[in-house]
Amino acid sequence: MGLNTYFDRKHLEAHYATTEDYKQRSDSWETLAKNSISQWYAEELKELKFTEVLDAGAGLGRFSDAVARSKDVNITAIDISPEMVQATRERVEALPGNHRFIQSSIEDAPFEPGSFDLILANLVLHHVPDIKVAFEKLATLVKPGGHIALLTADFDWMRELNRLQDHALLTLGFPFDGPALTAPGTNSFCEANIMRFVPQSLTLVKKPWFDGTMVFPDADAVLNFYTRTLRYKNIAQQVGDDSLKHAASELIEKYCRQDGELKVSSSVYQYVFKKV
Repeated sequence: MGLNTYFDRKHLEAHYATTEDYKQRSDSWETLAKNSISQWYAEELKELKFTEVLDAGAGLGRFSDAVARSKDVNITAIDISPEMVQATRERVEALPGNHRFIQSSIEDAPFEPGSFDLILANLVLHHVPDIKVAFEKLATLVKPGGHIALLTADFDWMRELNRLQDHALLTLGFPFDGPALTAPGTNSFCEANIMRFVPQSLTLVKKPWFDGTMVFPDADAVLNFYTRTLRYKNIAQQVGDDSLKHAASELIEKYCRQDGELKVSSSVYQYVFKKV
């Protein structure tokens, strides 16, 4: 498994950008942490002045939805997946405002420079082939004095599941130094290195942290979440059977017996940049 799978468009559409898998993960992020991440996200932005909002990589539209419910805004949502665009439409279209829903990548976004007061780009830039190019595109689309809000994973995001998979792969005979046991793709654009990609036209104004630690109720819930992740799917399709799932299931049962529960770290930062 190479990290290119994290930003290969066809691979993402086939194995990641499906509404059912993403909905299951999204619901877990919202309900298994102490607080709702989308409500927290929108609350952190309420002090800013904005009307025209671009949600780049909108997913199921939960952040567009939260922002549109907190202020009178016009949402423009883009995503590479037509299913995600439709899901965002169904969630946001009836809310007050003039909203648009367009299938597009960030790099090909069909808007004039300076079209937006606020741009949202949440947990998406680690999926693009050239982070600097995509980030620069976003910077051109925001107005001078406007803001870009990026929800960015902490280093080694969901580290418990990463180590769980590494453990399972070792038991299946994978080499400990092979490409399957690699860092998560989110590390390509995370709290540890984000500032090296920031365009010169942007200035960081704040970066609040959110503790998104998920506490799963039982082993089945953990397995259901894990088998819907891109990290699992990348390897499982190469293996060609359910051996990774079975190995992971046995380990999850073991960990749950030992600890009584399984917590998965899912902390993120909200980077808010202002355009000079």
